[in-house]
Amino acid sequence: MSAFFFAQRGRWVIGIIAAAVLGYFGYQAKYGKHEAPASAAAIVTDTDTKQSGDPNTIEFPRESWQAAGIQLQPMGKGHLDQNESLTGKLTLNEDRVAHIYPLVDGRIEEVKVRLGDRVKKGDPLVVIHSTEVGKAMLQLFQDRQAQEFVLTKDRWTREINTNTTYLIGLIRQGLSVEDIDAQLKDKTLGDYREKLINAYIAHNKAKKTYERLSPLAQSGSVPGRQYSDAESELNATQATLQSLLEQFPQDLKQAVLQSEQLVKENEVKVAVDVAQLKILGFDDEALAALDPKKQGEAISHYTITAPFEGTVVTKDCVLLERVGPSTQILSIADLSTVWVATDVYDAQLYRLAGQKDHELKFRTPAWPNEVFTAKIFYTGEIVDTASRTIAMRAVADNSRGLLKPGLFVNVELHNDDQLDVLRVPVSALQEHEGQTFVFVHASGDKFMRRDVTLGRRNRDFVEITKGLSAGEEIVTGGGFALKSRLLADLLAE
Repeated sequence: MSAFFFAQRGRWVIGIIAAAVLGYFGYQAKYGKHEAPASAAAIVTDTDTKQSGDPNTIEFPRESWQAAGIQLQPMGKGHLDQNESLTGKLTLNEDRVAHIYPLVDGRIEEVKVRLGDRVKKGDPLVVIHSTEVGKAMLQLFQDRQAQEFVLTKDRWTREINTNTTYLIGLIRQGLSVEDIDAQLKDKTLGDYREKLINAYIAHNKAKKTYERLSPLAQSGSVPGRQYSDAESELNATQATLQSLLEQFPQDLKQAVLQSEQLVKENEVKVAVDVAQLKILGFDDEALAALDPKKQGEAISHYTITAPFEGTVVTKDCVLLERVGPSTQILSIADLSTVWVATDVYDAQLYRLAGQKDHELKFRTPAWPNEVFTAKIFYTGEIVDTASRTIAMRAVADNSRGLLKPGLFVNVELHNDDQLDVLRVPVSALQEHEGQTFVFVHASGDKFMRRDVTLGRRNRDFVEITKGLSAGEEIVTGGGFALKSRLLADLLAE
């Protein structure tokens, strides 16, 4: 009962106050700046303001308009300037920031930069003593040495193959041993020379013996057994020579294939060693200069270089500190450009339509007399569920170095949409119980409440998408007095 009583009492008080205000405006219009009536009740019963049968229609005497500040304006279309001020801040250009992590475990041997230093691409930043790098370098050196030996052996094997093949051709031609020696005097043949020449000599000797005894055996001058032994010796030496002539080409071919395979295997080993070191950042020049005798302990040094021209913005390393692939030691940022980061509420999402690749203007309190520009490159795709905002990012030139990441800025968005829209001044809008409305001048002293649906807006005007038509006369000033009168009449009912 008490709650109902107080609610009713509150409504009655509001009604009395509102009626008193409106009555005062009417009294001032009639009698000038004289004393107001003695009581609010006298104002409420003033016959100059009357309510019609429609609860959304009120009557307000024309003589009271000036005192109440009533201003009228025809409803019409116009350009809705969409310049909008938003808050944001400057951030690093995330496309030009490098967080430096070493790719190996080790100990910091030397720090070559300080916080704030400007560096160029390829400048040394930190030198790390790494056992891992040292072992990889030594492995590459050893494999290169092995590769040189294998290549030398391969060249020797191929030369022997060529020369032995030539020797076999000479033997098949039946040249004398003296002629063969003359042609192969400075050629490398390895063991093949001795074996083939000896077999060739033995065969020629057996052949001559056989040829000498053959006519004698026919005449009976020599025993048949001696002739038979000579024939057997000839056949044996011929078989031995023929076997060598057939076997050695196959042996040589096999030796060449094995040598070629060994060369390829060592080439792969060296290539793997080089690739591993290149993954760590070593270039061809550094790998070509590899020499453990000259470099000594420095062979295990791993130098981290700048990935691009920029400024050292963070430094988290000191001399002799243990570091690894999970340790961030430096950050390099290219400050020639910065990002303007702004978060737009989802209710204002329409403001971002068509803004991509357009320019925006912004100011910062650090440079109050400067107006900066930035090009919008991202207008968001996902609304943050916690903040109900969508991200907008623009990139700004910072060649003068005035824009410092972290500074707050005021961003001005501009909409290039030049289409005229049905609009009303912001001052025309009234609100009650969550519903926005305006007052339309019906005729004479009559005004009607008209609920409206709003569209885009700026500081001065709001687009009306539903509820009004062009040409209708609306109240742009003094609407509070009409609203007070309307609410007073509703409470009175």
